[in-house]
Amino acid sequence: MVSRRNSLRFAGTGLFGLAGCLGTDASAAPTDTADGTPSPDASPTPRNSPTGTPHVGVEVDGAEPAWVRSLDGTVRTDPVAVDGRVAVVVGTTVHALDAETGETAWTFESPVSPDRDVDRPTASLREHGGTLYALVGVSFGTGASDHVLHALTPDGEEEWTYESGVGGFHDLVGFGDGAAVLATSDDAIGGAGSGGHPVLAVDLANGSERWRAESADGMGGSVGDEYAVVRGYGWVDCFDVATGERRFRFEPDGGRDVEATAVGDGRVFVGLRSGDDDPTLYALAADGSTDWSQSDRFVSSLRYVENLYVGGSAVARFGSDGSERWSYDGGGLLTDVPFDDDALYTNAGSRAVELDRETGEERWAADATDLAIPRARGADAVVSSDGQERAAFAHDIRTGDELWCASLPGEYPPDLVADDTGAYLVTALGGVVKVPL
Repeated sequence: MVSRRNSLRFAGTGLFGLAGCLGTDASAAPTDTADGTPSPDASPTPRNSPTGTPHVGVEVDGAEPAWVRSLDGTVRTDPVAVDGRVAVVVGTTVHALDAETGETAWTFESPVSPDRDVDRPTASLREHGGTLYALVGVSFGTGASDHVLHALTPDGEEEWTYESGVGGFHDLVGFGDGAAVLATSDDAIGGAGSGGHPVLAVDLANGSERWRAESADGMGGSVGDEYAVVRGYGWVDCFDVATGERRFRFEPDGGRDVEATAVGDGRVFVGLRSGDDDPTLYALAADGSTDWSQSDRFVSSLRYVENLYVGGSAVARFGSDGSERWSYDGGGLLTDVPFDDDALYTNAGSRAVELDRETGEERWAADATDLAIPRARGADAVVSSDGQERAAFAHDIRTGDELWCASLPGEYPPDLVADDTGAYLVTALGGVVKVPL
C-alpha cells in the first residue's frame, strides 16, 4: 500500500502542506463563554454545515471530522475519554466535551492560580475506575508548588481534593490497592541519597493521605496492588502500597540510568538502556533480590499484561520464570501502546505494526512516520501519533490499510485518545477535533 503521506511528500507539499482537508477559513477561532458553555459561534458543527467550523489548523486527509472545537488557552494535558466525554485541562480548568456533539458538558476550575509572571500552570489528567483525576499545580523554572489532586465524576462533580503541601513537581505515578501514588521532584536532580522529595499515597475513597515515605527525585514508575515503584536517575525505590514501608532500594552497578519499570506477578521489573556485559533487565523479588535477569538487549520500556512485554532493541515477551516466549526484531515502545485480547500494536522503524500476543508474529505493517507510536484502539481501528512530526494516522486493525492521516499545527501536541466512535485530536493551543473511526 502506498501511503498518502509519502505521495504528498514526493509531490512537494509534505504532510503539513495538506490543503482543504477541513474546508475552513483562517478566521479567529470562537471560544467558550466565561461560564464554560459554548458561545453561539463556538458551537461545533459538521464540515458541510452552512456555518462552517472553527479553524484550528488541523488538516485531515481521508475522513470528514465529526466536529471541531476551539478552547481558549494552552492545553496542559493529554485528553482522556470516559463515559461519553472527552476531557482536557486548559490552564487550570478541566473542560469536558460531549463525545457525540463536541458541546461543553461541564467545566471544573481548580483553585490553583499562578500569581507571578514567571509562573505557569502544570497539570496531568488520568482516568481510573470511571473517575477523572486532575493533578494541577504551578511551575516556575526549576521548581513547582501548590499541587492539588482533584477526583471528579464523569459529570464533573468533585468527590474530594487532596493538597500535599510539598514543594516541587508532582507526578501521578499510578493506581493500586485503592490508592493513587504521587512522586515529587525538582529540576535540581539528585542521586539516590538526596532527600526532600517524598512519595505520597492518597486513598481513592476519600482523598485522605494514606502515607508518605522518604525518597528522592522521582521521575516516574509503576504501581500494582502490592507494590509502588518510583524510579530516578540510577535507582529504584519499592514501597508497600498498603503501608508505605520501603521494601528495598535497587541501584544497578555503575550508576546506570533506569529507563523503565513494571510491576506484576509479585515482582518488580527494571529495565536499563545499556549495560555492556551487565544485565539490562531485572526481575526483583519483594526483598530486592534478583529472581532473574537478561543481558542481551537494551530496554526502553516495560509493560506487564499477564506476562512481561519489553520494548527497546526488540519487542519481546517473557514468562514469569524469565523464559523468552518470543522476540520481534523491529524495536518499539510498549509503555502506553494499546493491547487487545490477542494482539498488541507498536512501532517498527517508520511503520505501525500489529503483533500476535501469543506468538509475536507480525500480522500487518503499515507506512507511518519514524516516530508514529500507536496510542489507542477504537472500533476496528488503531490510531497512532507522532508528536515530533505533529501527525496522526488511523489504520484498519483487520488489514492495516490507512483510513486517514492528519496534521496538527503549532507546538508539540498532546497525545490522542479514542473510543468506539472516533479519535480525538488535540492541539497545544486548544483545538479539539473528533475524527470518526
